Amino acid sequence: MSSSPVAWPTAAAYLLAGTIMVLGLAAPASAASEDARDARRDVLSGPKYTDDLPTRAEPARRAGDITRTTVVLGKRLVIPTTYRSIDLTGEQDFQWLLKTSTDHEDGSWIGYLTIPAGKTIGSFQLIDPLGNQPGCATAVTDRVKATVKLKVPASCLGNPAWVRVANGLTVITDSRVYEDDARRDGEVRHGWKYGPKVTA
Repeated sequence: MSSSPVAWPTAAAYLLAGTIMVLGLAAPASAASEDARDARRDVLSGPKYTDDLPTRAEPARRAGDITRTTVVLGKRLVIPTTYRSIDLTGEQDFQWLLKTSTDHEDGSWIGYLTIPAGKTIGSFQLIDPLGNQPGCATAVTDRVKATVKLKVPASCLGNPAWVRVANGLTVITDSRVYEDDARRDGEVRHGWKYGPKVTA
């Protein structure tokens, strides 16, 4: 189910500080696609009302545990992410950061799919590096297959020669925040970790 752009999601302020951080400033490797495997049972949690990063391991928690993300850039940028489960256990904030060859080195596209607690349908928005919301992308959940797929036309991104992707999930319950980074095993930082350049 895809959703339409609405207001800034709950976890946006929590992540925005990390969007301008480029981890690993050496020129990244490039490939025609990316297949990122993330360790199972590496969800971390922390108290809800704090600015500290989650640090408590939650190996028994299936919901929100990322196992695989693939990235392909052609006529569309397609990013499916697989989880052990995306059962409804609280507010779910799926997030993507996109760096492209056509953007300033400090700029990132930001995608949010926010599904409120107790709901099956959420709100999606894609924001470009200038703060515009072009309304050109979709994010679709499949709870049976435990996948979330982001699709963005390459033309919307300026037909880039390459793209780098960072993504993760934040789940917010009454008392705790749970997170998993698609490219870090058992660790989260301010800003999701970017993968290599994926070429068109």
